[in-house]
Amino acid sequence: MEPKDGAPLVSAAAIIEGLPDAVVAISPDERIVYVNALAEELFGYRRDELVSGPVRRLWPVRLRDTYTRNMRHYFATEHPLRFVSEVFGLRGDGTEFAGEMSWGVVGTIDGPLLLAIGRDITARQISDMRRQALAAMSERALAGADPAQLAAEAETLLRSTLPVSGAWVCPDPDVAVDATLRLPVGGAGELLLATERPLTDEETTLVHAVANILATALARLRDEERMRHDALHDPLTGLANRTLLHDRLAHAVAQAERGLGDTCVLFVDLDDFKRVNDLHGHQIGDELLATLGGRLLGAVRPADTVARMGGDEFVIVCEQIDIVGALALADRLEAAIAEPVGAGGIVHRLSASIGIALGPGAGDALLRNADAAVYRAKAAGGARIEVFSAS
Repeated sequence: MEPKDGAPLVSAAAIIEGLPDAVVAISPDERIVYVNALAEELFGYRRDELVSGPVRRLWPVRLRDTYTRNMRHYFATEHPLRFVSEVFGLRGDGTEFAGEMSWGVVGTIDGPLLLAIGRDITARQISDMRRQALAAMSERALAGADPAQLAAEAETLLRSTLPVSGAWVCPDPDVAVDATLRLPVGGAGELLLATERPLTDEETTLVHAVANILATALARLRDEERMRHDALHDPLTGLANRTLLHDRLAHAVAQAERGLGDTCVLFVDLDDFKRVNDLHGHQIGDELLATLGGRLLGAVRPADTVARMGGDEFVIVCEQIDIVGALALADRLEAAIAEPVGAGGIVHRLSASIGIALGPGAGDALLRNADAAVYRAKAAGGARIEVFSAS
């Protein structure tokens, strides 16, 4: 019999073969009676290898008992059950896959059959996991997570979900790494991948998203470091500002109180620097101050702190130093300042008065004493060193 429009009737078997999912029919004796072509492809067997064989072979060993109990329950239930669940299947090569299956008992002329209709959702699960991992990484990046930890997470994510033999976040773009894909990470290195095959569009999108997240985290870190630096350093010279000076001075005093040596404060006041600004302008004056700041840093010990108090005044804080060492340091500072400085096409010759306060005591008191000593040096004509004395 044909339909009225003349189209031929389609058999039930042809309909099942045309479904977009794998179909397995199971008899009450727990044997496979039918599979379609997609089931052959999904499980990795030929049809003749599956039909009449036990259905248990399609299930992971760890789940066979559970799935067998469920199957027997389906057949024993008076009313057919039809529902969807996530299950695991076992391929012919021994690998497992995650599947989404619709189960149901149907009546046929040969008796009831359990139909399992489903598909492999491993790729979808991996895709979902990638999205969730990316969302979590993005939130952590915006919340201020350590970029090094994010980089480690990124490497793990890429290695576990992509066909790659290696994934690295490398701060040095010139490093010798056998990478087939290189993506910049915010100007702070590269994300390197050694791929085993060309990546799909979705996989490539994942890699670019990871690189963007890392770039965001590194940019945030640089911004925070810059803000911390700016909050503690003089914008003209890059030296410590008053806030950082007082912190370093408090630390030095605390060390002295533990018996680790005296604290020394050297107050440096450039001589007649106002004349430079008046004659040549503040731009030239600022250029000179920036150059002198670098020279002062080069004259002190690595652990010493050089700070700009403002204008043409500088302070050096030293730990574990005696008067001989303090005077030697003051001489080096005087020599560094006395070296001719070129600015605005003119060679400038400068000098400074330096006051020294040495010993235990409060930081503010040492600063006041060093300031008093430099005042005496100025009163004596400048370009000289004075050590504070209470007498």
